[in-house]
Amino acid sequence: MRNKGILSLVAVGLFASSLSIGAVKAEGNGNGLARKAIEHQVEKPLEKGVIDSKTFNLLEKELNGSNPHSVKDFNKIGRKSSSSSSEYIFETEYNDDFDSADNASYELGTIGQLLPLYDVDFHKVVVPTSGVLLVAGFTDSYAIDLVFAAMQKGFVTNSNLEYLGSEYEEGVEVQAYQAKKGTYYVGVIDQDNEYIDDNTEYDMYATATAFVDNVEPAKPTVYRVDNNDKVVTGKAEANSTVTVKSGSKVLGTAKATSKGTFSVKIAVQKEGTKLTITAKDSAGN
Repeated sequence: MRNKGILSLVAVGLFASSLSIGAVKAEGNGNGLARKAIEHQVEKPLEKGVIDSKTFNLLEKELNGSNPHSVKDFNKIGRKSSSSSSEYIFETEYNDDFDSADNASYELGTIGQLLPLYDVDFHKVVVPTSGVLLVAGFTDSYAIDLVFAAMQKGFVTNSNLEYLGSEYEEGVEVQAYQAKKGTYYVGVIDQDNEYIDDNTEYDMYATATAFVDNVEPAKPTVYRVDNNDKVVTGKAEANSTVTVKSGSKVLGTAKATSKGTFSVKIAVQKEGTKLTITAKDSAGN
């Protein structure tokens, strides 16, 4: 299910000068609440089918600095940061709380450092609609025990963001969350960086995010149809594809408008004919 592959941050030619490390605040243990929230993530295996091999491979490539992949391939909507290269977004300090979080991208991985002692990094990600938020993390530094988690602002916990589990292979961890539309944050810490600061400016981590629409549209609302009508009208999810069938025979198909209204042309049907109307979104749900 998972594609193996050893990644290297050194191989991509990144140096400490690439990162904005001058504005780091050494706050002692002032970030304890953030650290506890991140460390509170309970490890559990991800159920099969949530992440397929193609998705895992795309996240690996994103972490490894490959060319951006298309929205069509990943069913996602992203936003690039201004502090990005053609391959990565570079962490910009100070980003130790929700209000100063860096913008993450669904197209580019993020490179960061965990300096000085007790450093916590936050990266903001926008979920465009209800679906699965994927967060991947990797480091090739022996000085970093990388721990990360997605969370809501203010450490709020509710059904808007539910942890599904994680997969781990060859140093790459991918976490999955069932998320409702909204803004979320990826918190990152060095778990062994609590008592001694053994990190150097050359010790780096990489994170990547992705979104998969796995939520099926609501059932269409269909207005009355009689044996004289040549069109079926109603409401469905905006921009979804609406299909009208009689048994296994397709009578007509049309795309719902941005406001969710649809009109499907059909041949006149005999009285008593049972019609089935379905809606399919752009992700195939």
